[in-house]
Amino acid sequence: MAATTLTYAERAAAKRGFGLALVARTRLSRRMRRGACCAAIAVLVLTACSDASSAGGDGSMERADSSPSTPPAGSATPTPETVVDRAKEAALAAYRGMWLDMARAARTSNWRAGYLADHATGDALTAITGSLYADHRNGLVTRGDPILYPTVSSVNPPNDPTAIMIDDCGDSTNWLKYEEDTDQLADDEPGGRQAIIAEVKRQTDGIWQVTRFAVQSVGSC
Repeated sequence: MAATTLTYAERAAAKRGFGLALVARTRLSRRMRRGACCAAIAVLVLTACSDASSAGGDGSMERADSSPSTPPAGSATPTPETVVDRAKEAALAAYRGMWLDMARAARTSNWRAGYLADHATGDALTAITGSLYADHRNGLVTRGDPILYPTVSSVNPPNDPTAIMIDDCGDSTNWLKYEEDTDQLADDEPGGRQAIIAEVKRQTDGIWQVTRFAVQSVGSC
C-alpha cells in the first residue's frame, strides 16, 4: 500500500484570502502586517503502490476468488472505477466546501463558526480558525469569494481510496482583506493565482474532509 507523507508547520493568516500557510519544515518569513503572513510551501512525498486484482472490504488488496459468488438479485457490486470516481467527487466537494465555508466566515472573521468543521479537520481546520482569529484581533474582514480550479492528482489506495491529493490554482483576485472600521483595503497588494495542494481523507464515519493544505504566493501558477 502506498504512503503519502506531508510535513507541515502552521503559519498565521495572510493579507489575501488564500494566504494562510502550512510551511514544510522551515520557517518562511515575509513582510508582515499586524502579525499576518502570506505564502506557503508544501513538501509532498508520494510513493507508488502496486495494483492488485480487487480491493478487500477493509481497504486492503486481495486476489479475486476464482469462483466469485453471485450477488443477490437486484444488487450490484460497484466496480473499482465507480468506487474511485465517487471518492474523487466526494474529495473535490469537500475541498470546495472548505473554501466556501471559509469565505462565508471571513466576511465577519467569525473564527468560531461551527460550519468550518463540516469540510475541514485537523491541521486544515486549525489553520483556518487561526487565520480568522488573527483577522478578528486585527480588525480585518475579507470581501468577495475565491475562484477554484481543483483537480485530483493522486488517490491512495488505488482501488478504494481513503486519501486523495488535490492540486489547485486558486484565484484570490476578488477575495481581499479590508479594514472592518473603514472598509478600506488592508494593503495595496493585489490578489491573483496561487498554487494550492490539499490532502483530503475519508473519515471513520465515511465523510470526506480536508486534513491539510498549503498555499503558495501570488503568481505561483
